[in-house]
Amino acid sequence: MKTSPLFKLILTLILYSACAGVCADSLTINPNMITGKWYATEHHPQQGNIETNFTINADETFSGSMTINNVPAWQYAGTWSLKGNQITWVYVESNIILLQEDKADTDVIISVTDESLTYRSLRRGKESTLQRVK
Repeated sequence: MKTSPLFKLILTLILYSACAGVCADSLTINPNMITGKWYATEHHPQQGNIETNFTINADETFSGSMTINNVPAWQYAGTWSLKGNQITWVYVESNIILLQEDKADTDVIISVTDESLTYRSLRRGKESTLQRVK
């Protein structure tokens, strides 16, 4: 049976597309690249300006805070673990009551550089980028 060049091209594109998603989600992140101080700002249509600041420590702990329109809204701390490119956050302290299902969260790290960390929340599916505090 002879295979047409068009069939080979389509098959190659399908395999490449499948690998692109799997390969991107199977990156191994160096823990040293994510430690440090990070921040993010966004404008929420109903709540206003939201600013998040947090620190990821080399001892696998983290802490942070969130303000809404410059008013403190949340302070938290906990532990983190990294497996490949998935980081799991376990909230140990919080000034607001967290439901049991909110006490742990896992994100997929898409990329990390000296300036930024981009991740996708597995729970919300939302992609976000943090900036490193200089």
